[in-house]
Amino acid sequence: MKKILSILFHPVLLTIIGFLLIAGAVWIAGPLLSFAGNYPLESTTARFIAICCVALLLVVRRLYVAWRARRTQAALSAGLASHDTTPAHAAAPGAGEAEVATLAQRFDEALAVLREARLTASGGKPGWRDWITFSGRQYLYQLPWYMFIGAPGAGKTTALVHSGLRFPLAERFGTDKIRGVGGTRNCDWWFTDEAVLIDTAGRYTTHDSDRDADHAAWQGFLALLKKTRPRQPINGVLLTLAVPDLLAASHAGAGERVAERAATLRARMRELIQAFGTRFPVYVLVTKADLLAGFTEFFADMSKEERAQVFGFTFPYEPGRALTDDEFAARVDAELDALEARLVGRLHDRLHQESGLAERAAIIGFPQQFAALKPLLAEALSATFMHSKHDELPFLRGVYFTSGTQEGTPIDRVMGALARAFRMDRVERGTPPRPSSGRSYFIERLLKQVVFAEQGLAGSNVQWARRRHVRRLSAYAGIAAASACVLALWGTSYLRNRAYVEDVERTARTAKDAVAGTSAANASLVAQLPLLSAVQKLGSTPQVDAAHPPLAMQWGLWQGAKLDAAATGAYERLLTDLFLPKLAARIEEQARSANASNPGYAYEALKAYLMLNQPEHQDPDALKVWIVTDWDRSLPRDVGNEERAALARHLDALLSRGVVHPNLPFDERLVASVRAMLAASTLAQRVYGRVKQQGVGADYPEFTVTRAGGPNAQLVFVRASGAPLTRGVPGLYSFDGYHKAFLKAVDDTAAQLAAEEPWVLGIRDQSGLRRGDPAAMQRLTQDVRLLYLQDYARTWTEFLNDIRIVRADSLSQSAQIARILSAPDSPLAMLVQAASRETTLAAKPQDETTVVDKANDRISAARKRLEKIIRGPDPTKIAPVAPGTRLESIVDDRFAALHALATSPGAGQPAPIMQTLALINDVYAYLSATNEALQQKTAPPPSDAPAKLRSQAARMPEPIRTALLDLGSQGAAETLQARRVNLSADLKESISSFCDRALGGRYPFVQASGRDVLPEDFGALFAPGGKFDDFFQKHLAQDVDVSAKPWAFKKSDSSAAQISPAGLAQFERAATIRGVFFRGGGKTPALALQFKPLDMDPTILSFTLDIDGQILTYAHGPQVPATVQWPGARGSGRVSLQLTPPPSNGASNLVFEGPWALFRMFDRVDVQPTGQPERFVVTFDIEGRKARFEVTANSVENPFRLADLRAFSCPERL
Repeated sequence: MKKILSILFHPVLLTIIGFLLIAGAVWIAGPLLSFAGNYPLESTTARFIAICCVALLLVVRRLYVAWRARRTQAALSAGLASHDTTPAHAAAPGAGEAEVATLAQRFDEALAVLREARLTASGGKPGWRDWITFSGRQYLYQLPWYMFIGAPGAGKTTALVHSGLRFPLAERFGTDKIRGVGGTRNCDWWFTDEAVLIDTAGRYTTHDSDRDADHAAWQGFLALLKKTRPRQPINGVLLTLAVPDLLAASHAGAGERVAERAATLRARMRELIQAFGTRFPVYVLVTKADLLAGFTEFFADMSKEERAQVFGFTFPYEPGRALTDDEFAARVDAELDALEARLVGRLHDRLHQESGLAERAAIIGFPQQFAALKPLLAEALSATFMHSKHDELPFLRGVYFTSGTQEGTPIDRVMGALARAFRMDRVERGTPPRPSSGRSYFIERLLKQVVFAEQGLAGSNVQWARRRHVRRLSAYAGIAAASACVLALWGTSYLRNRAYVEDVERTARTAKDAVAGTSAANASLVAQLPLLSAVQKLGSTPQVDAAHPPLAMQWGLWQGAKLDAAATGAYERLLTDLFLPKLAARIEEQARSANASNPGYAYEALKAYLMLNQPEHQDPDALKVWIVTDWDRSLPRDVGNEERAALARHLDALLSRGVVHPNLPFDERLVASVRAMLAASTLAQRVYGRVKQQGVGADYPEFTVTRAGGPNAQLVFVRASGAPLTRGVPGLYSFDGYHKAFLKAVDDTAAQLAAEEPWVLGIRDQSGLRRGDPAAMQRLTQDVRLLYLQDYARTWTEFLNDIRIVRADSLSQSAQIARILSAPDSPLAMLVQAASRETTLAAKPQDETTVVDKANDRISAARKRLEKIIRGPDPTKIAPVAPGTRLESIVDDRFAALHALATSPGAGQPAPIMQTLALINDVYAYLSATNEALQQKTAPPPSDAPAKLRSQAARMPEPIRTALLDLGSQGAAETLQARRVNLSADLKESISSFCDRALGGRYPFVQASGRDVLPEDFGALFAPGGKFDDFFQKHLAQDVDVSAKPWAFKKSDSSAAQISPAGLAQFERAATIRGVFFRGGGKTPALALQFKPLDMDPTILSFTLDIDGQILTYAHGPQVPATVQWPGARGSGRVSLQLTPPPSNGASNLVFEGPWALFRMFDRVDVQPTGQPERFVVTFDIEGRKARFEVTANSVENPFRLADLRAFSCPERL
């Protein structure tokens, strides 16, 4: 069954099946494939070529695989055939040169045979079945590889020679000829039909001949293996431990050598893992077991088949589990005990089989010899394979005992131990070494059935396996995806086209029902949108766009072209029957709603109505502009941009069909009424309105403050209306706009309106305009110019009156503004001169290149004009002009004062604006001097410059008048503000900083604080002549009314009025503190208090109060008042209270310390006011025993309950 499954799922068979499926798909479905309307596989020749290409790809891939295998074999051969170039060989070039050359030549011949060899599982040449199925096509390097490592003389080579394996190449070269050849002379290569065995030299393991040379050769050998077989350099390691080496561990000093050798073996295996990047099983072969006394006699009865069996143990295969040292030792001991038990179980039969006394003695002692070997072997295994967190070692697969040839003298471990135990000299029997028996024990099946059978246990190189896995998955995924796509294309196309037709059919039925239930008279345009859009896209579905169908639906089955043509016809009929009547009704409604207040709107509405109903006058672009403009104004705000865009698309579709005509009656009475209403406005008004709607003058830049005043204008000017300085007078109302744009546009616009009047207004003759009368046209253009010039003068007046000076935030900024205004490049002078030029229209324009009109979109420009029409400009009344006066004087006369200010009165004389700049410069000098004086804390210099500036401003035209008034008033205000700022700075420097450090977070200002205000600091702030008193007398006393409660600034001082009332309140509190604590005029706070006992609890025999050395004692005697001073003469800052008898808590007295100890005491007692503010009653309550005293202060302000003291805070600014 396994053979059948291996054939069915063989990669070659699967490749052939896949090729047949692809070839069938290409041959059957190829004619249906379409790309952009072409059918590349329609002919049989094309399909045959496609199938051949697929086959060629498969053949090329197979050849590539074969070439890669041969290249890998060649790399191996080149590495193995290279001659020895080690330093040891180079040192003796004469020794064995002929032999080395002969071996190299013979090995080259062997490799030539190996390149042609195809070894089957049976070892013979492959037959035709093997060539078809590739079952025997294993190259030699693809067989499992195993490496022998062990100490010199451990029996590695002997085990191989007597392993019973077949060496196919020995027929030609002989066994001895194959041994010993290779890349170096330091290892033997054994080529069998089941595996490749590498017998490394013992010095590779021990590095005991030449350490550096051995290590370099070993590392180079590992690198060669990894390069040759990157996926799996080796399938396992056969580690040999010789019995003589193990038994020698009992000798003095031999134990250290065994441990060192175990460490060396461990290092070699670690290097194998590091070099190959994979883990592999290790099979420990305990060789030369025949040198254990009694081995030969014990197993002498075995046949050849019995000697081929395995003698040892194999550990359970537990991937991923790491045994601890104790678990490993226990498992080894258990397995060795089991082997010993097997030997003991066989002992009885062997004793009966042997008759010789010497043989029976050897047989009965062999289990004991094995038992003596067990601890030595277990110790060697533990030292070699013990668990480590730092080293990753290959897993020990099993331990096996072998004997290749029975040579040498057996070692009697038991007799030696007995002799040592009884301190006897051991008597050697003098048995000569045994000759070789030519028999091997326990090797053949070990290699074939155990080691080679587990060749798959070795792991692969992680990096190589990961890359191969990714490539294989990618290849499989690509093949699967390509096959699925080819097989699914036609099915998908058919299914999607069928679903598409069904979707269109359902949509068509739904649209048909919706059309039947929709009336053009009742449904609004927005309500019609879903139906119109549905019918317009009837040939498309949410999944399929008929104009751009998906590629999956274009494999010869696309039905969209037919369905889309039918949908287009239905959509056009719906536009005519449903959409057009609604548009016509709305245009008629607009014409009916027109009124005389907006003649421009009425004119355009009538024109649109006539265009829609009179095909000979229909202009699709103008009609569209009118309709879209109306939608922008009349549609509800909740109609989004998407819906508006949809309406525009439907309108384009309607008008693109040519002349449209609604099936509605033409209302002659409506036309007549609108014409009658429009007859009230003159043609000049309509022409002027049309000129503005056309955007005449838009090519000329606006006149703005920033353009006219230069780069500094934005630093000094602002618009009173809030408009930006970058907006100003439109280009239509500029000097160039008038002379180069307006005058040229009037004639064309007048001619156009005169041509429209016959069919829009029904006027047959308009003063000879239709006949091209020059005089009539001149009269019309003159009337239009009058309207324009009146708007010109009004626009410039409003603009100039809107200009203001920037409001300054500081005195220095006011000075800066004055400096900029009085500079040689003064923005004010530049603005006045530029405005004067633009308002002097009577002057003829200089010869300049005409500005090329921009090619704007006709529909967009017409839409803007209609928007302005709908807003409806105010009608302008034409003012008469005196005969003989140029029309431009309407503007020139309005700004004559501005022209006089900007124009020089004579040659070489400055313009009057320069005198104004000189006065502004005087104001700048005054503001600068004042600012410097305030900075230096001196009085500002007197000057009448601000007054002169304000006086002259009253005689100036705009914008000079407002600019000068603003500059004068702002300078005075900023001077006052600067004084306030200086006072605040002086306050911070002289008081605030020190006050924060001296009082911040300290008692008595912060009652809960444990830190006290120092009396000297308190006096420095609040004493007479202290910081608060000194600052107030110097800067504020003359401005403050101290008789008011609270203090207030005098009404006559405008500068003081700007000082913060909160800052003034702190000075008032400082004055109260000064009156309470410094009545004697000292520099430190002082109080005088009178204590008078009132009553005391009877349980108190004596009450003593010590206030800084001033003792007050009361013992229920006369109530004599006593006066104390704080602080006292002793200056200890200590207050204590003592009762007799003392309190129950054992405290003899209560003590308060610090410069404010007396205040802290009063915080702890009950203070009650009396009818007199200077007197209060103090109650001392100690554990319910009370003593009451009347205390009289030297001020009506109670210092211990002083509100101004608690509310005081250091002022930060004024």
